Amino acid sequence: MMQETTLQLTNLSCPSCAETISQVLRRQKGVTEAKVSFATSQVRVTYDPAMISLDAIEKVIGKTGYKVIARL
Repeated sequence: MMQETTLQLTNLSCPSCAETISQVLRRQKGVTEAKVSFATSQVRVTYDPAMISLDAIEKVIGKTGYKVIARL
């Protein structure tokens, strides 16, 4: 069963950074959708928790140089 969550990130520095995060997340097995808003520094992720955990998603975001500061 798919789940959707919104994560608050540290301030994004540019729109291309938002797109990079989105692309990296979408390449993860179990992530079906990732939409990042540069304006709000939020990412909405749709994922299968049987394939990838929310903690693993946060670690992937961390590897892009940004940090999740809240689960909304």
